[in-house]
Amino acid sequence: MSQSIAFDTPISLSQNHSQYHDALKRATDAIAPIWPLDQWIAVNPWWGLKHQPIEQISHSLLRRAGQPMTMPAEFYRHAWETGRISPQDLQQAIHQGGYPYSEQSLVGYLTSTPQAVTPLRSAWDTLLGQPGFDALAESCASYFDDHQQRWANYNAPSLYQFWKAAAQHDLRWPKAQRNALQALPQEATAAIEQVAAEWGLTPATFEVLVHTLLLRVNGWASWCQGMEWHSSHRQAEAGITQLAAMVLIWEWLGVSRLTRDQQNEWRVQWQTENNAVPAYYDALWCWQHAYELGYQRGLSITLAMPGQSSQRAPEVQAAFCIDVRSERYRRHLEYAAPAVATQGVAGFFAMPVADVAIGPERAQPRLPGLLKPRYRVGVQNPQQQGVKRYQTESQRQSVRHAKYAPLSTFTLVETTGIAWGWKLIKDSLRKQAPMPQCDVPAGLFHAYDGEPISRQEKVALAMNLLTLLGPLSASLLVLVGHDSQSENNPHHAGLACGACGGQGGGKNARVAAALLNDSDVQQAVKTAGIALPTPFFVLAATHCTLTDRVNVYRDKQMPTALESALLTFESAAKAAGEATRQERAPALGVDESNHIERLKKLAIRGADWSQPRPEWGLVNNAALILAPRSLTQGKTLDGRTFLHDYHPDQDLDGKILEGLMMAPMLVASWINLQYYASTVVPGLYGAGNKLLHSVVGGHVGVIEGNSPQLRIGLPEQALFDGDTLHHEPLRLTVVIDAPKDRIEAIISRQPVVADLINHRWLWLTQMGEKGLERYSSQGWQPIAAS
Repeated sequence: MSQSIAFDTPISLSQNHSQYHDALKRATDAIAPIWPLDQWIAVNPWWGLKHQPIEQISHSLLRRAGQPMTMPAEFYRHAWETGRISPQDLQQAIHQGGYPYSEQSLVGYLTSTPQAVTPLRSAWDTLLGQPGFDALAESCASYFDDHQQRWANYNAPSLYQFWKAAAQHDLRWPKAQRNALQALPQEATAAIEQVAAEWGLTPATFEVLVHTLLLRVNGWASWCQGMEWHSSHRQAEAGITQLAAMVLIWEWLGVSRLTRDQQNEWRVQWQTENNAVPAYYDALWCWQHAYELGYQRGLSITLAMPGQSSQRAPEVQAAFCIDVRSERYRRHLEYAAPAVATQGVAGFFAMPVADVAIGPERAQPRLPGLLKPRYRVGVQNPQQQGVKRYQTESQRQSVRHAKYAPLSTFTLVETTGIAWGWKLIKDSLRKQAPMPQCDVPAGLFHAYDGEPISRQEKVALAMNLLTLLGPLSASLLVLVGHDSQSENNPHHAGLACGACGGQGGGKNARVAAALLNDSDVQQAVKTAGIALPTPFFVLAATHCTLTDRVNVYRDKQMPTALESALLTFESAAKAAGEATRQERAPALGVDESNHIERLKKLAIRGADWSQPRPEWGLVNNAALILAPRSLTQGKTLDGRTFLHDYHPDQDLDGKILEGLMMAPMLVASWINLQYYASTVVPGLYGAGNKLLHSVVGGHVGVIEGNSPQLRIGLPEQALFDGDTLHHEPLRLTVVIDAPKDRIEAIISRQPVVADLINHRWLWLTQMGEKGLERYSSQGWQPIAAS
């Protein structure tokens, strides 16, 4: 092994300590977190970079990972030639974006050869025939696997120390390299300081280096970043700083094996890294802008059409999750029964809870991933449920241990093959998956000590939810959570409710309904000034997004006078399900014309363990609308819009709108940008081919084939059917029905919101008399509707 050299004069971190650690923090913050598979939520993979313009981040990614954040030129060429992008869209994009191009030159870029950009290269890229960063990924897979692995890991204090100890005994590497690794400090931060000091890079260059190397193990970097978000107690031992130490030292070992000339070349490339890219890639952003304007123009026309709201007082009000899949169903429900009015609200129904089951399962948060559960949900008959769960898990553990026993290779298949073969046949013969169900909640308790929540806390939760729902005039309120059905699907949680931490929303609906039906709570909210109808009762329900069936959880305490209203809702729900299935089925290749057969075919997809695409999920999501239902009622929005009710006349101080822009808008943006990233940069932010997935660590994530790299984002089958891309990669368009000065005041108060809008991670529009107007730092710009 060649002697590693120091470049220029080594900079001691004791002399420049804070600058280097700040650079390390910026580099690691650029990696977004991910959640476990069973708590899976959509994540914006560029969340830590939102303070920079999206085009700038795209140009950096082109240099650091070899791919920009736009579609290939052929994609925009097809959109242009088929009329999806009109000349009007392109001209407006040039004008509003300030791009220095003419229409003719932009069209020319679509047929020209892409201009080459040399990506930054790791030392291991230069060492032909040598393994790259898979060795680090293997260590991560082993360290974080406390569920599936055959041999228990020794109790290493940290991820870095685990890798360092294991690598010293890895005979794939030369002895000199293993000795050099052994001589490094045992503590991750000290090792980082030593390597950084030896190289003597500037803090800015050091930041670029760390971020680029982390992108080589992006999935595991995202998992380690998630330790701070969902498992903060493990951040010190397994957080992203531990992995940063590993990638830096791995690169240090690679550099030490280069010749002196190669080392100098390696250093020069990091010093010259900048965001200057050929005009070709900048032109693609202009085309992306025009592509998005094409959608916004059509949305503006649709929203400007006269509304079709009912003039009669509703008998039932049904509150659905803002999920885009609810839009179709709500439209058909209101058409089937004008006596039913629908509303949109975040699907966790303002219940910040975790479902702490009695048994071996981990607690499941049922709220957006950016929030922490304050309360836990109890269950009825906990002793009986606990015994049943322990028995089930004990059986699973017995089989798992038998599989990994030393003699299992020779005995397990012969002794249990028939039993497992029958299970496979039985699963294959299942005709339909059952409707999603949830236990009856037995109460709310504090998450930290298990004590029942106080009356004051109950009233506060109720008032918060009622404020978000807006005026209630019907005596029967139905809170409709949603869930999905699928078998043998590691990404099942991605089809459930993102607002419920990847869990079905039925439990949250049941908790909220029980709370609002409490007579003491009802009296308190009335005293506080919130009007409720008389009588007033709340029921919970679950909307299955695979089959579009709605299951209402009936309650014997409901007044008999409301039975007629409930029957009206259930009848309309059945008709709405039939109409929604008819609208959705063609995209899934379900061509049955009979309603009953169509339902059976969709239900079978949820029971089929070999089905890679039970439903399309939130594919093609494009907009969030914060407005009264009257603005969107009766208008076909194609299942592409998140719909959250907002009544500007009841929010003069803007506090409700500020909460919506800081919560539902951020969640919708995370969902939107995960779909966008999985489409435009699938190699880095997509999960690959679902048919090749293996689950790591029971719930950590998936790998593809024999690669140890953790894959994040959405699998190919969630976006592409083999012939057609079903997701249009668009940044989220947010439509707000509120005065412009109210919106501007919130932008000025909330830096996170300002970053997302000013740096074009989403588009913010206001619904005016002449259609949509889009916010920019130069003012409000109308979106041409003709």
